[in-house]
Amino acid sequence: SKQSKSSNSSSSSLLHQVKQGYTLFKRVPTLGALFLETLTFQSLSTILNTILVTQLKQAVPDDGQRAAWTGNFYATVNGLSTVFQFFLFPFLTRKVEPKVIWRLMPLLPLFCTLVQCASSLDGGSGVLSFLPSALTSKPSAALYLIAVSFLTAKTMDYSLRNVLAELVYVPLDFESRFVGKEVIAVFANRFGKSGMALILSGWQFLRRGIGVGVGSAAFTGGSGGGGGLLGIALMASLGWWGSALRLSSLVLGKEEAEKVVAERMQLGGDEGINDDNKRRRQKDE
Repeated sequence: SKQSKSSNSSSSSLLHQVKQGYTLFKRVPTLGALFLETLTFQSLSTILNTILVTQLKQAVPDDGQRAAWTGNFYATVNGLSTVFQFFLFPFLTRKVEPKVIWRLMPLLPLFCTLVQCASSLDGGSGVLSFLPSALTSKPSAALYLIAVSFLTAKTMDYSLRNVLAELVYVPLDFESRFVGKEVIAVFANRFGKSGMALILSGWQFLRRGIGVGVGSAAFTGGSGGGGGLLGIALMASLGWWGSALRLSSLVLGKEEAEKVVAERMQLGGDEGINDDNKRRRQKDE
């Protein structure tokens, strides 16, 4: 009985959070756009990570060398993230509006995914001619393209996305900042990862059912695979780009955000805003 009560309370709490989030997103469209952007980015990050691991296993069969390659990759991610966050990002925020950065972030991962999809369709002839000859051998070219895409996504996530997301919350009222951040952290981040993991599991099951191995070119989207996982990655990249464009159209500019914050402080900070929100809800009821 205790377990049933706890399960009922957890389910009711979950439903309450969903209802509260829906009402909040309807009132503040910016939060809904940020929710969708977070969902699509986490989905893209998951699929890129899966493709990178698979391509790396094909290109570097030795476990020791593969572990060293992975260590160097994430060391590069951390190093670039540090440079971006402490040196480049402060300069960008002074010179460029946040909405412009939102629009630019998805472009490089999208470009790399498009190039690799085109390469998988024609076997790499012509499409990869801009790469050095040492990198155009299969599967090296596919590995480096997906590595650049994933490297860019993770670097921007650590150094730009998280900071830009915090800037989105700044001009909002207390309820939007507190509840909206909680809903996005609980649902968007986790659903983006777990949802894509479920899709990949289903994809893997279907591929195995028709006799295609997980490490094969047909599964990963290599030559002759007709797209494979790269098709999912391309859809996720386009989804992230579209959601980022939508979010950028709703995000306030720097001057507008500063003006909203100044007006909120004149009203007594969050307490004044909360009192105003309570009066508005009572009037609606």
